[in-house]
Amino acid sequence: MKTKFFFLSLALLATPVFEALSSCSKNGNSIMKNQESKQRAKFEYEEQSVVLLDVKSKRKENRSMRHYSKKLENGSDKGLLTFMSPNDIKGSAVLNWRDNSSDDQWVYLPALKKLQRIASGSKRKYFMGTDFTYADLDGEILKNHNYKCERLETCPGLKKKCYVINASPKSNDIKRTTGYTKRLLWVEVERLITHKVKYFNMKGKAFKEAEYLKWVSIGSVWRPNLAVMSRENKHKTYIKINKRKLNEKIDDQVFSKRFVEKEMHIK
Repeated sequence: MKTKFFFLSLALLATPVFEALSSCSKNGNSIMKNQESKQRAKFEYEEQSVVLLDVKSKRKENRSMRHYSKKLENGSDKGLLTFMSPNDIKGSAVLNWRDNSSDDQWVYLPALKKLQRIASGSKRKYFMGTDFTYADLDGEILKNHNYKCERLETCPGLKKKCYVINASPKSNDIKRTTGYTKRLLWVEVERLITHKVKYFNMKGKAFKEAEYLKWVSIGSVWRPNLAVMSRENKHKTYIKINKRKLNEKIDDQVFSKRFVEKEMHIK
């Protein structure tokens, strides 16, 4: 799920499989750093269709969103995610600012006409009825986790090799903020793209997983056109990318508080 949506996106890596076999047990952190640097785009814009599914009743809700992101030269980044439909939630948005010292996040609800900062203790809550938490919307924050490559195995649904990487929070505060004791990531050796993430709750039980599908290459960068988050086999969130622009400049004002509070994000 910054996965931004936090959707993990990644570039080609020429490391052969036999080399990966010898390095898997000790290079989890370097694998993730390599993934981040090779798949990095300075600017990104997406138009997304969202479907919420109640598995038992088969009831569906349809939504649409826009997602903007910007990676700054100093390693920090900013993002804006906003609902465009249906009308009862149109204009609801999440604004993210992240740098080496802080991870700030605000939610905007049109009925309140103001941005409200999301406290760290609230980041494990689910975002607007989806199966993604506010912490998931932060994307993969490498500084907050230790990564250990546990094994190599066949990627889910593919005849390719994947690293299975254990991502564990570096502190109890991070664990409490995210609500995860650990995550397992299936990262393809050849292209360094994350096909699947399994999430473990505070009791250490696997309770939800994300799949990233329909990958496309944009130059040397890879992006998924479909993400599916499943929670306890009871509820699912499907996110389909209808339009994407990479490395086309996005004005700084898009990531400002004023831009959201003046509801310029829905015009």
